[in-house]
Amino acid sequence: MRAPLVGLLQAAAHGREDLPLAAMQAAQVRWAIESGFGPLLWYTTHAAAGATASPLWPLVRGTDLAARLLTAEQFKAMGEILEACRGRMPPVTLLKGISISAQYYPVPHLRLMRDLDVLVDESALPTLESVLSALGYRQQSHLPSTFYATHHHSKPFVHPARGLWVEIHRGLFPPSSYLGMDRLFRRETLDQQRQFSVFQDHEVFRLSPEWQLAYIAAHWASEFPRIGVVALLDVIYLLRQTAGTFNWTRLLDWLEGSAAAAPLCLLLSYLDVYQVVDLAPDVLRDLSLRQYVLGPVSFTLMQRLLDRYLMAGPPAGLVLNAHRLEILWQTLLAPGSPWGNLLRVPWHWLVASRLGTGGAKLRRLI
Repeated sequence: MRAPLVGLLQAAAHGREDLPLAAMQAAQVRWAIESGFGPLLWYTTHAAAGATASPLWPLVRGTDLAARLLTAEQFKAMGEILEACRGRMPPVTLLKGISISAQYYPVPHLRLMRDLDVLVDESALPTLESVLSALGYRQQSHLPSTFYATHHHSKPFVHPARGLWVEIHRGLFPPSSYLGMDRLFRRETLDQQRQFSVFQDHEVFRLSPEWQLAYIAAHWASEFPRIGVVALLDVIYLLRQTAGTFNWTRLLDWLEGSAAAAPLCLLLSYLDVYQVVDLAPDVLRDLSLRQYVLGPVSFTLMQRLLDRYLMAGPPAGLVLNAHRLEILWQTLLAPGSPWGNLLRVPWHWLVASRLGTGGAKLRRLI
């Protein structure tokens, strides 16, 4: 049986707004909403005959309205931050949802955001932190300040009254991680791939489409399963909006020897199976030749993990619960040979259980 979220991805890819809501079970609708697809569920079903008659319609419509309000508040907050920064520091680089929601999505609120992510030069970090403090934001985290001294972003800011979170990045990945040390994600390379843009009449930078795609895939892989299906939707809309102009040759050149090649190959292959992205036949072949950590067995295993635990519902049971799923995923994508990574899975499960934690600490040990 087709995973319930696959139909939503296919509807998004083909611009459908008349997907029959009545064809979905209540559990499938709730899983779509829990996964971050609530607004997409409304967007792809609202024009279907009899949609409003469904007993699930109030839930779907309410989720969409909540997303509209939250996104409007986040956009307003970002505009306020940029206005307060005007003339005090160089333009920031927008990252993740606050960048691509307005750039690639048909309507911004389809892209739910946990927080607002911006990238700045190290020298501008104190200025932006001062701006946020003046606007009522306060730094908050369960981790000590010493952790963030060497992290890729400073301690997160939250506005107590508005409940909005902001992360100021100095890089894209923790410097000591294998992605942080990857030449593709070095700061000097990143600076070359920023493009001038505008956000609500404010000068900003955004990542180039090719670099953005590599970043989406790498970030998705490093934070799986927390990011989950949203990254797949990012890719669908990015490739739809850049069809005919996307430079695959440039991207493939960048990915030579990069750790980002494997997650991007996995992500695009998965979307290609369900025909929700339009790829030239040689793209996946050339991409596969540039990744070295996934063999036929591990690649097939990870495709099945996406079907079973991402698209169909959360992991359950003692054999592969959420804790072990994350460890399995991170181990299979870690630098190393395909068979070596497979053989390390039981050991990493044992180590993580001894640490008494999920994949967060283990990722720093892999």
